[in-house]
Amino acid sequence: MHLFDMRRFCMMVIGNLCIGIAVSLLRLSNFGTDPFSTMNLGVSGFLHVSLGIYQLIFNVFLLIIVFIFVRHTIGVGTVVNMVGIGFFSDFFVYGYHELFGSSTLLITRSIFLVIAIIIVGLGVALYMTPDMGIAPYDAMPLVIQKLSHDKIPFAFARIMADVTCVAIGFSFGAIVGFATVITAICIGPLVQYFRKHLAEPLLRNKQKALPVSFELNK
Repeated sequence: MHLFDMRRFCMMVIGNLCIGIAVSLLRLSNFGTDPFSTMNLGVSGFLHVSLGIYQLIFNVFLLIIVFIFVRHTIGVGTVVNMVGIGFFSDFFVYGYHELFGSSTLLITRSIFLVIAIIIVGLGVALYMTPDMGIAPYDAMPLVIQKLSHDKIPFAFARIMADVTCVAIGFSFGAIVGFATVITAICIGPLVQYFRKHLAEPLLRNKQKALPVSFELNK
């Protein structure tokens, strides 16, 4: 693997690691999680299985749909994200509870929330910029856009997916709170900031930063 490819790979892995930490901190904050995690936590809790196992199964289902309609979005990063995030989050949360117990002060939970929001923006920027594949859920708005023949724009398709996830998660008993709204509002701008000021400059010294958006006509 060339140095530049290794840099891309490391950025992708570190980005997914950051996302896993962010999801863990959101769970520990008890202020709610991002829409996709909200749905998975609700359904996995209802079925009495771990988040990692359920999220992997559901991601495989989504991956089949993505493969049929927008397979160009699939790469190594897709596999790392769909397999690693849930299990890493379970491990991190379990380790925290074993070390510090389940009771967390409000100030600590608030700090967890702030750190999680920043880290998830950084993580998404690092894992998407190298263009090594995106998570099945992140590709679903592209599927919706394609099936609608571009009548439903990507941004609205993403909102549709997020609202659906929150509704499902809430119906299965997941916590829908302040963090759920904040992540929906803040993640986009943070991702753009970290892409511009960190992720893209890391790649630019050898060649222009690789595209992070996926065109439907590939």
